[in-house]
Amino acid sequence: MYQHSSIQAAKAETMLDRARRIAPLVRQEALASEQLGTMTPKVVEAMKDAGLFWMLLETKVGGFQASMVDCMKAWEEISAADASAGWTLMANSTGTAVPYAFCSEEAVAEMYGGTELPIMAGMLGPGGTAVETDGALRGSGKYRFGSGSLHATWIGSGMFVMDDNTMRKLPDGNPVVRVCWRPREEVEFIEGWDVMGLCGTGSVDYNLNDVVVPDGYHHERTTGRGLRDWRLYDIGIAGLACAGHTGVALGLMKRALEEVTRIAFGKKRPAYSVVLGEQQVFRHDFAYQEAAYHAARDFTLRFYGEIQEYLESGGVLTPAMRARFRQNCIYVHKVASEVVRFCHMMGGSEALRNPSDLGRCMRDMYVATQHIFVDTIAMQDIAVPILAEWRGLPAEAAH
Repeated sequence: MYQHSSIQAAKAETMLDRARRIAPLVRQEALASEQLGTMTPKVVEAMKDAGLFWMLLETKVGGFQASMVDCMKAWEEISAADASAGWTLMANSTGTAVPYAFCSEEAVAEMYGGTELPIMAGMLGPGGTAVETDGALRGSGKYRFGSGSLHATWIGSGMFVMDDNTMRKLPDGNPVVRVCWRPREEVEFIEGWDVMGLCGTGSVDYNLNDVVVPDGYHHERTTGRGLRDWRLYDIGIAGLACAGHTGVALGLMKRALEEVTRIAFGKKRPAYSVVLGEQQVFRHDFAYQEAAYHAARDFTLRFYGEIQEYLESGGVLTPAMRARFRQNCIYVHKVASEVVRFCHMMGGSEALRNPSDLGRCMRDMYVATQHIFVDTIAMQDIAVPILAEWRGLPAEAAH
């Protein structure tokens, strides 16, 4: 149906295999990416060569149609090498799946039918307004945190749709937000990404200035039914985003535990009779934190594996199932913040001096916890459909 170039590496190789192959380079380039403010060209090219940007595309267009469990493991592996690279990869790989899943056949043919597969990025939440004429939208907006945008080929941006200066509403009363996809040439990037953590994500601000988005190149942000054959897309934008963010948190825990273990057996603190790794209190606390990492990881992999199996067998997600995407994401970030904090505290002065891999883990983790998807206040709303499920109430009672 679509023309595409072949992706390097054998199809039998998993996304985790590919991630492991380039992880040493990603780790080596972490400081340079942080200083540059975005992934270095070497890392971008390595991810392209490994096909990681296209893990969530159907095979018919040259993607890998990888399982969610495999994707989660790949995001974790790259994030353990460098959380900025893992964050960027999850933003690009999930973002690249979104217009493929929800835009029209004609739009998909243009975006994915070239000699090279595209890379998508952007802020899909509302940052602008548009009016509709014959299916096309025309509007402008100012956007922030466009992670991975500097090497993307198409940019997605959320817009409120206005009717006579009034926001158009969905049947449930929420405003309509259309995610609009435009070539990078139509976007005004505002560089100057300068933050305390996740410095190498290239999460620059950008503007859209009076752009026209043809019919089929925009879709409702909350759509929960993909237009392609692969039913995994029915997890929607929120499900994809939660999965990606959770993968990064898992990787940060993994790297922090690795770093504190290295430090623990590398030197002895003043007033300690043994190295930190042989100190009883450290061993006790490390065992708990390491268990917390594995518990959160196993919960995540089981959850996404079950969701994919359910969807591909013809199931339709209930409100409680959808709520659990964000429940899992918030929970894992809470666990991760505690694990990384413990490792940073135990790292002593080595975690304080720049450059410090453990220090970077700490900064990256606490920036990651500021994302709106992991705002713990959402748990009170998440609990509503989950409680209804526990009470045995019908799905409509969960709203």
